[in-house]
Amino acid sequence: MSRFLPLSRALLISVVMLMLSSMSSFATVIEVVATVDGVPITSHELNERRNMLIKTTGLTMTSENTAQINRDVLQMLIDDQIKISAGSKVLGNRMQTVEENADSLVNQTFSQNGENPNDVLRELNIPREIIRHKFKADILWASIINNRFEGQFANARAEAEIQRSQLEQNLNEPHINLDEIVLLPEPGRNYAATINLASQMVNAIRQGADFSRIAQQYSASGSAKTGGNIGWILVSNLDQELAQTIMPLQPGDITDPIDRDGAIVIYKLSGKRENGMADPMEAQISLTRVLYPLDINDDATRLETAAKIKRNTKDISTCEELEKLHISYGSEQAFNLGILPLYSLAPDLRDMIAPLDKGEISEVIAYKEGMAAFMVCDKQAPQINLPDLDTLELNVKNRYFSVLSSRYLNQLRREAVIDIRKNF
Repeated sequence: MSRFLPLSRALLISVVMLMLSSMSSFATVIEVVATVDGVPITSHELNERRNMLIKTTGLTMTSENTAQINRDVLQMLIDDQIKISAGSKVLGNRMQTVEENADSLVNQTFSQNGENPNDVLRELNIPREIIRHKFKADILWASIINNRFEGQFANARAEAEIQRSQLEQNLNEPHINLDEIVLLPEPGRNYAATINLASQMVNAIRQGADFSRIAQQYSASGSAKTGGNIGWILVSNLDQELAQTIMPLQPGDITDPIDRDGAIVIYKLSGKRENGMADPMEAQISLTRVLYPLDINDDATRLETAAKIKRNTKDISTCEELEKLHISYGSEQAFNLGILPLYSLAPDLRDMIAPLDKGEISEVIAYKEGMAAFMVCDKQAPQINLPDLDTLELNVKNRYFSVLSSRYLNQLRREAVIDIRKNF
């Protein structure tokens, strides 16, 4: 027996060393990438937040932008911790209400077409807690700014009333509905990098990325809460240079990045009214999609499938019939795309859908999930409805919020003890 003892010891030592090595490897999987006043931010949180950013905005990570996206996400997490810490000190025992409001906002954001929000988040592979944490920070920050600078917002209602009066008196004058993404240089992103990021956003949006989701996550403006929308504006109230940039656009189009006093801004035209007439692109449509899943890289199969969908939809005149066909194809993609304005569609899709009336089906086109055709289930002609006072007041407050928020956040950043332990 004794001659086997050294081997047993060697084996035991090897096993222990292997276990220690495995434990060491596991321990390095999750690391602290930064601390804010001693509160750690982990690599796991960074990875999950980055995943949320990519999944909800449609931005694409490339070898050129990965490092910058990581820096941006880390800065978002640092700022969220600063906001939550400041909010906790101010609100104290009201934090439970904030948690509940954040939960409600998650449900509202991810069930816009009647879906179960948990199913939507599961499909996107986004943990509920990650997005709830962001919304919690946003809610706390809005409360802090509104309370701390209450006097600054005192005239918002009066300004809204003036704007409403101007719109009423100038109905025949050109006015536009604008959305914005406002980017400011950050501690981890200088001016040149901010312009580069804005250019990447423009390319992504023009290829189908979600403007409003990008605004919600990235924009430094108070309008981020409303997906970037700043409402209806008389063209005569714009400076001449901006008006010349915006007016040639069609609803749904976006500008290239524009420098506005050191801030980099991307504008989206969401509506245009001239001579008292609404733009046809403001029409509200109920849109559905039949989708046949397949590998679209196979040209022969793609053409054959397009012909099959045309044959199968030739005699279909209702959305109920089209839904049955969609189900029979075995697609796991959504059939009902909801009620939305024409201008919100990607340009190519918008041009294809705009001529369709209720009950009509589009041509068959290729998507990454397969071949698809669209049907308009309902179409409402655009109406000229002036924004109410509450909406105009919110837009005024959002404008003030942008400046006040940026200044106060910079102050809190300087006061916080921030230790960044991983550079990208």
